[in-house]
Amino acid sequence: MAAAAQFQRVRGEVTCSICLELYRDPVSIECGHNFCRSCITQYWEGPGSDRSCPQCRAVSREGTLRPNRGLRNIVDMFRLNVSAENPRDEHLCPKHHQKLQLFCEEDHTLLCVICRESRDHKAHTVYPIEEAAQEHKKTFSIHKKKLSEEMEELQLWTAEESSTASALEENYKNQTEKIISTFELLKEFLDKEKQQLLNKLKKEHEQNMKKTQENLNELEISQSTHKGLITDLEDKFQQEDVDMLKDVKNILRRCDEVKILKPKKDDVVEKTLQSIGEDASLQEKLLELKATFHAELEWKFVKGFGSAVTLDPDTAHRSLIPSEDGRSVRNGGRAQDLPDTPQRFSPVINVLGRERLSSGRHYWEVAVGDKTGWTLGVSDEAASRKGNITLAPERGYWTVWLRDGEYKALAGPSTLLAPRVPPRAVGLFLDYEAGRLSFYNVDDGSLLFTYSGARFPPTLRPLFSPYLNQGGGNAGALRVLPVTVRG
Repeated sequence: MAAAAQFQRVRGEVTCSICLELYRDPVSIECGHNFCRSCITQYWEGPGSDRSCPQCRAVSREGTLRPNRGLRNIVDMFRLNVSAENPRDEHLCPKHHQKLQLFCEEDHTLLCVICRESRDHKAHTVYPIEEAAQEHKKTFSIHKKKLSEEMEELQLWTAEESSTASALEENYKNQTEKIISTFELLKEFLDKEKQQLLNKLKKEHEQNMKKTQENLNELEISQSTHKGLITDLEDKFQQEDVDMLKDVKNILRRCDEVKILKPKKDDVVEKTLQSIGEDASLQEKLLELKATFHAELEWKFVKGFGSAVTLDPDTAHRSLIPSEDGRSVRNGGRAQDLPDTPQRFSPVINVLGRERLSSGRHYWEVAVGDKTGWTLGVSDEAASRKGNITLAPERGYWTVWLRDGEYKALAGPSTLLAPRVPPRAVGLFLDYEAGRLSFYNVDDGSLLFTYSGARFPPTLRPLFSPYLNQGGGNAGALRVLPVTVRG
């Protein structure tokens, strides 16, 4: 305690009474009191100043400030001693070398008791360090909670953006591969079509030239005949009358019998001649190729959604015989002794697939071979299976069939289809969310028909019908094929 009191006493002797800090460049005035040079100068420069002493009010004359070198040395020694005694004490005021005990709320600054009395902080709200620390711990807790919540949100956003970046990268990779694959396919397709067109053009040209050459040959024969007769007639003109009239009957007969045969006009040749210099047919062919390629490309795309489809024997009409593996069905020609359950079709000869389709994209293929009748499509699981069923979308059926050599989409009204080649296998592509069901000719990849904009029911099932047996003339089976991507 005595040491502390002694320290405070010495501290008071080396402290300026104006700024309450250790003297900086101390000077003495005429009354003998000491101040920092800058402090007393500013004090006397104030309005109405009479150059009086801040402590004793004695007036000093101008120019009487005297440097107090002895006091300055004492102040320097005091600073050195304090620094030497407290080399690592970070809790001392850097100005007054007093213990930091207070906290200024306005300036958020630690203070010692001397700082508290200074002009800078005298009007501020000041708390003991312990109280201020407790209050700020509460504030820190609030900020920490807020920042932690924001950190979680930032981490969530970061995860979402990272996921987006990954998805974009994957999409870029897939699109790049798709573009390369598409153009390779386009090149292959165009090369094949180019060769087919050139072969067709060459064949047509050879046929046209053959027909034209036949006409030229006939004309050449006619010209030779006429030339021979003209020569013979000219010879007759040179002969005597008696000689000229000899054999006149024969030469006149030859002249009467000779005929001018006009070249045969062929429609194909004429059409070719008319189209010379025109490119309309080529433009039409290019448009046709574009549509063909688009359909083929689309078909290759949908094959990527291959789905396993099997038959549900519990739904099969009693005359139908599904295979044990559930991948084919044929009409046995007579009803079997099976229970006529609510889920079984009767009397319409249909069977459903086991798979229930209520979302996504699905593709399957069915071999129809050389059957003369069949029906393929999808059915609303809740659609009627009893009585005379009308296969139409409004009744829950989206189908295509073959009857009497005609292919029809039973779209209500039905649409007659004209495949380029009779399909021996049919591909079906269902895009549930898009309300689309497409039928493809697997043999050439062409599109047969598309139901679009459909509002599908909650559950769809594949539908099959091998149709009537027709005395064995349509006894072949429908077979579900494993889906493979063709080159």
